[in-house]
Amino acid sequence: MPAYIVSRVSIEDGETMKGYMLDAPSTVEAYGGRYLVRTGDIQVLEGEADYDRMVVLEFPDRDKALAWYNSAEYRGLRQTRWDAADAHIVVLPGEIV
Repeated sequence: MPAYIVSRVSIEDGETMKGYMLDAPSTVEAYGGRYLVRTGDIQVLEGEADYDRMVVLEFPDRDKALAWYNSAEYRGLRQTRWDAADAHIVVLPGEIV
């Protein structure tokens, strides 16, 4: 069953985030993931959007998603993101309920 990582990102250091955004895709692909959404073009229909970007990643399953997030390949990039932005990141199952 697929799993999705959904991120809401508030960018504080745009230059640093540019490097992160260039380097992150290869780590996602290495774990069987792919980007479904990666945008700053956010139209709010309800509530407030106090963030700059939304990212949705799809992985074959939760184990692959978590393996990517905790991987050595992503660890340095994760620190870069922490230095440049605030994020709210969740992992969700792809099951239909």
